[in-house]
Amino acid sequence: MELKVQTGDITTWKGDGIVVNLFEGAMSPDGGAGAVDKKLRGVLTQMIKKGEINGKLGSATVVHTFDRLPADRVCVVGLGKQGEFTLDRARQAAANGVKALRNAGAKKVATVVHGAGGLGNLDPESAAQANAEGIILGLWQFRKYFTDNNDVKQIEQVVMLERDATKLKVMKAGAERGEILANATNLARDLTNEPGNAMTPTRLADVAKRVAKEAGLEFEVLDRDRAKKLGMGAFLGVAQGSDEPPCIIVLRYLGGGKKSAPGVGLIGKAITFDSGGISLKPAADMQDMKGDMAGGAAVIAAMQAIGHLKPTLNVTGIVPATENLPSGKAYKPGDILKAMNGKTIEIISTDAEGRLILADALVYATKTLKLSPVVDAATLTGAMTIALGHLRTGLFSPDKELTNLLFRLGEETGEKNWPMPMDPEYAENIKSDWADIKNSGGRPGGSIIGAMFLKNFVGETPWAHLDIAGSSDNPKATSGYQNKFGNGTPTRTFVNLALALAAKK
Repeated sequence: MELKVQTGDITTWKGDGIVVNLFEGAMSPDGGAGAVDKKLRGVLTQMIKKGEINGKLGSATVVHTFDRLPADRVCVVGLGKQGEFTLDRARQAAANGVKALRNAGAKKVATVVHGAGGLGNLDPESAAQANAEGIILGLWQFRKYFTDNNDVKQIEQVVMLERDATKLKVMKAGAERGEILANATNLARDLTNEPGNAMTPTRLADVAKRVAKEAGLEFEVLDRDRAKKLGMGAFLGVAQGSDEPPCIIVLRYLGGGKKSAPGVGLIGKAITFDSGGISLKPAADMQDMKGDMAGGAAVIAAMQAIGHLKPTLNVTGIVPATENLPSGKAYKPGDILKAMNGKTIEIISTDAEGRLILADALVYATKTLKLSPVVDAATLTGAMTIALGHLRTGLFSPDKELTNLLFRLGEETGEKNWPMPMDPEYAENIKSDWADIKNSGGRPGGSIIGAMFLKNFVGETPWAHLDIAGSSDNPKATSGYQNKFGNGTPTRTFVNLALALAAKK
């Protein structure tokens, strides 16, 4: 799909469809919608009065123009209440408009840039970025394994139109950045939605290698032998039940130069299929455990975008990748593993494997590579979904500055984070009678206990843990740019973190 930013008048654009907007509660259209309404001889105003167009967030009404405009159809998207308009609502509106026109059969579409006129204190560049993200994310589809795609509707071109030519330069820059971020998020979606037989650790490393080549990154893989030499007993313990070779994928972006500080560390859990191991999961919905590598997918995708956006600092992405399967070789409840920092871990549940592979990755990031700050993302605990549902990611960090930054970035990207407690008393739950710690502390406060486990492997390094078990998918996602499974969270948060930290330098 081609995305363009041009100066022009929405009422004179010729194509299959145009998108304008309306705030909830408005009794008559203004701006681009008002100009379109005038050409349609008040049709939109009549529909508003009859309640057929209401401006509510998520609404998208398609109307035929019957040759009163050069475009065949007009879609009026709802922006919600004017006082509640944000970047993310601009993102949602952009997605809803193009999706509605795609469903109507449109191939070439033009849209006003929602929020570019200063609504909600949005500047034109940020508004253009949010619109571009919404368009590309909203049009994403994963149909790789369907054999018949002949009747699948697709948009070929979207033109973002702005009447004020003085805004064009900054809006093009914003849209270009939005396109990079959205394409990266869609890569993470593609990877997460791949089945486990197609997206093994080796194949995930192949994708990372291709990303590195295209984005100008350094690429390295730590194989089983290298991990053994490094003392990564926790990671290798999880991997021993599978015939698929495990690996730790390392991507480096050296935007600050080789002689500067090691830079930021992004770590993503990549269990390419999680059966639970010996502590076997119930059969119901186990097919979704192909998505237990969503954190790793987000890291690879974020590194792609970082390579293209070129912030002036160093960033390293680390993705521990393996399957978690039961076999005669698999690790067992009661086993004791030794992590890279020497900590011994009693295994209570082999289904609490994500924290084990992250443990060695965190030690490697903080102790060996000296990265700082370090942020990890993982579909770590089912308890996170119970606590926050699918809307927000659980944010765990002892570092207040990093917590505040990640919270703000989440609000801006729509990948919303929520700070969770890390009282030291929670660590009592992972004390072991047989080793330094154990890998599970029971159901109550399960997400907090998982984060407390990880804290053992970061030392004094500023660190945050993002539990995306609920937020990486949303079964009720029916509108906007979200999709129901493997939505790419927190790719854009990772990228914006790198950009924000680079801006501080």
